[in-house]
Amino acid sequence: MEKFDAIIIGAGQSGMPLAKKISQKGLSVALIEKRAIGGTCINDGCSPTKTMVHSAKVAHLVSRAEDFGIRIENYKVSQKGIKSRKNHIVEQFRGGAEKGLKKSENIKIIMGNAQFKDNHVLSINTNEEEFEIYGSKIFINTGSEPRIPEIKGLINSPFLTSSSIMDLNETPEHLIILGGGYIGLEFAQMFSRFGSEVTIIDKSERLVPKEDKDVCEEICAIFNEEGISTIFNAGVTEVTFHDNSFTLSYKNSEKEEKLSGTHLLIATGRIPSTKNLGLENAGIKITSSGHVKVNNYFETNISNVYALGDVAGSPPFTHIAYHDAYLAFQHIYEKTSHSKEDRLVPYCIFIDPQLGRIGLNEAEAIEKGIKYKTGKFLMKHAGRALEVDETKGFFKVLVDPETKQIIGATILSVDGGEILAVLQMAMLGHITYDTIATLPIAHPTLSESLNNLMMQIKK
Repeated sequence: MEKFDAIIIGAGQSGMPLAKKISQKGLSVALIEKRAIGGTCINDGCSPTKTMVHSAKVAHLVSRAEDFGIRIENYKVSQKGIKSRKNHIVEQFRGGAEKGLKKSENIKIIMGNAQFKDNHVLSINTNEEEFEIYGSKIFINTGSEPRIPEIKGLINSPFLTSSSIMDLNETPEHLIILGGGYIGLEFAQMFSRFGSEVTIIDKSERLVPKEDKDVCEEICAIFNEEGISTIFNAGVTEVTFHDNSFTLSYKNSEKEEKLSGTHLLIATGRIPSTKNLGLENAGIKITSSGHVKVNNYFETNISNVYALGDVAGSPPFTHIAYHDAYLAFQHIYEKTSHSKEDRLVPYCIFIDPQLGRIGLNEAEAIEKGIKYKTGKFLMKHAGRALEVDETKGFFKVLVDPETKQIIGATILSVDGGEILAVLQMAMLGHITYDTIATLPIAHPTLSESLNNLMMQIKK
């Protein structure tokens, strides 16, 4: 049986950097991946979706070219061309990731399925052979996968997931999206801009329920303007597929309704990928939500087994998975411990305009009984936004009335994620809002609007 100092199950955004860091200490590493190097981010998530989001942005700009004094006639959207561009970017990123791993010493890449035999031994099935390997330490980084709800008739229909929808060769005539979360919103706007009729159906009362009400209202206004339909408080009871058409039966306000479309995307969230790992063979505990149970240092209840990223219940973002690897490595191999609870967690949703958030919003501050003052600056008053005709959305910030420190921000604007990083650094650097209000920021930039934002906070 081949023995390794560390075995990592899953070559995602925790697994790859962790493998490199451990190998650089002269330790042997087995990196096991059942599907494709790079995990969800490179293959099904960030890289392909944001590539397609930008294609949709270009289509949208072309459709309104006359707003900028440019006339373009008879343009067409090629779904095959969009798919080809997406595949090229994915292959480029995946190839770079594979090349980087193969350059590293002491790393053995094994393509296959892994299952625990006990807390040190894994059984590996490569479809060609089956064998066992031993690991002094084992790290679980298997990520997550789309959650498919139990709805009558759904499993027997040719529904789409967030992965398979990106491989369409045709633009859907009418795309129904079950689920109004962040993934659903990105695909809704994307395919609307490609030319599809789009309907979002969700059991919640509104879009983005985790965000403040004014954020929801602004996003709804943007989507409505682009012709995206929404149905709320709707519980889907049955899905049928006949003559290349889906029909969803749902209850809305105690009434039975039906909705038909040519394509159906299931975007009802994701679940941790723990199936067939054999966690029970090693005595590894999971939470009620199915995540591998870990403490603040990614340790499971088994002393030599760790879990990172989505499968461990970390916030489901690539940058957090990558940071998990850093924190785990520091704790285990450098004996410098920083709790995962101590970090600020930023995120950005790539609708247009982008939605970025960090820290508390108003609803959370009220729930926690935290005193705050708020400032809000509309993008329709921002010089740079007016120049590029991207005036939808706003900047919003929460500050501590006594310390003047920023405690949270929501940025709904063109390139909102870039602005969010500025505020994240301000929060980490303890820069007060009144300092930012009078800071000379380069003109004309979007960041310059941070001056105006902070000036909106009442003294």
